[in-house]
Amino acid sequence: MIKVFIPELKRKNGKKELARGFWKNEAGRVYYDYISVKNWSLSIADNSGLNSFKNYLEVLKSGYKQEAIFYVNDLIGNVYYSKDKIEVLPHRIYKEVLRDNLKVAIKEALKVYSGCTIYNEAGKYYLEVFTTI
Repeated sequence: MIKVFIPELKRKNGKKELARGFWKNEAGRVYYDYISVKNWSLSIADNSGLNSFKNYLEVLKSGYKQEAIFYVNDLIGNVYYSKDKIEVLPHRIYKEVLRDNLKVAIKEALKVYSGCTIYNEAGKYYLEVFTTI
């Protein structure tokens, strides 16, 4: 199962999404999105499935006016820029963060890794980072 992280421009029905993505661009500017996670059930092991998946990512990228779309396959993060450019992030950090330490944890992740995802699951917060190191 592939998890595709789709940016949401606004909160749905005034409710917060269960995830927020934070990242820092090369100029050092910080951005964030509310994120919904969609599952892609087709196998990308064969070429037809891979082409179909890349077409889906292209539609998402242009529809949401994003430079890239993030997805996770087999616990490996991938940043999809184009059909010819996908950045692979093989290492995953996932940990619970206390609400009082949330801002500090986000700032630290932005400083060290240039991005992170924060999940709110049943009142508990989790930080997830995918990286090359």
